[in-house]
Amino acid sequence: MELLKKLTGKNLAEYEVAARELVNTPNVALFKELVARDDYIFPFIKQNVAKRILEACSDTNYQNLYQFMPYYSPYYEDVIVSVLAKFDSHNAGQKMIEYLKSGTEDEKCYASAYLIRNPDSAAGEYLREHIFSENEYLAANSVMALKKLDDSKAFNIGIEKLNSADDYEVYAGVKFLASWGDSSYIDKLYDVLHHTSIPEYIALEINTLEPLIDGLSTKRAENAALALCHIISSLSELISLDTIFELNFFDILKKLAVSNESYAAVVLMMAKQLFGEISANDEYLFDLDKNTKDEIYIINNILSNLQIKKLESGILEEAYEDSPFISFVIDFINDAEVLKSLMEGNNQTVILKALERLKVLGLLDDASKSVGLAHITNENIKAVAAAL
Repeated sequence: MELLKKLTGKNLAEYEVAARELVNTPNVALFKELVARDDYIFPFIKQNVAKRILEACSDTNYQNLYQFMPYYSPYYEDVIVSVLAKFDSHNAGQKMIEYLKSGTEDEKCYASAYLIRNPDSAAGEYLREHIFSENEYLAANSVMALKKLDDSKAFNIGIEKLNSADDYEVYAGVKFLASWGDSSYIDKLYDVLHHTSIPEYIALEINTLEPLIDGLSTKRAENAALALCHIISSLSELISLDTIFELNFFDILKKLAVSNESYAAVVLMMAKQLFGEISANDEYLFDLDKNTKDEIYIINNILSNLQIKKLESGILEEAYEDSPFISFVIDFINDAEVLKSLMEGNNQTVILKALERLKVLGLLDDASKSVGLAHITNENIKAVAAAL
């Protein structure tokens, strides 16, 4: 522990000595301890440590880095890969293929990362075995390494997943395409978003392929807004609040705040409600770091100053059965007549949500309930509606 403190500390003399001991010995136990504490060490400190390890490496000790490979960390991946590529380029490629064939999962993560930077067609068949690994680093690295090889077999496997009847198989295909990085398939992913039972996760992968803030400036703006709605509806429950940085949420909301599009109003109204609740409840903020808390307060302040009348007007523009935002806007509709009009349609889920909203508002009467039930044929939905 003492040596780890020196390696991660501010004292130049101490951390240089610790870095040299780590690499020269090699001190595998120290590296294992370093990796084990990934979640507790600030990112900028890990960046500093990676630089210190790199500076301690040379043509006389680079072989020792192979002993660190059973302990994977994405923060030290680049150091290990770059050093081995520099000093052991004649042997490292074949060793990495051997790791892919029979190594541990952690070793395979490093090996696939090496092959991104140093493509080798001989690795193709082994990389393909890991493109859908449950280990997100191994899967993503394998896909990117195959992309460098322009491996059509892998690409066809990934595309085929999108045709599955299983949502989680489709999700695997979406993650594949997001890692592959071909933005020409972004419309295909938005098609998936409209039909999946796990839209919040699909939305995050779409953001990887094309940042949603960029999508808001394209012909796909409405779809990008829909993806944002799915993410907002899952923030803090299914999706970590730290994601607001990854999404560039502050700039997204500033962009939407000056928009006159009805879809912008839906996103803003949902965000306004969510961040208002989060900011007022310490339970949501307890485990968050200071930067995330500060960002949430800033976002809430912006949203608090929005004109509610403008947002309500945009919400009503989306209050029709075929709106892609209908499942979100119903929760913000306070007009009984608008809600009753939705019960004349064919979307039985919308009818149920309209009935539920009327009950929340204390406006559900027998006549409205009868109208709704008359339009519901699905027995499961009807049973829920009848119990209201």
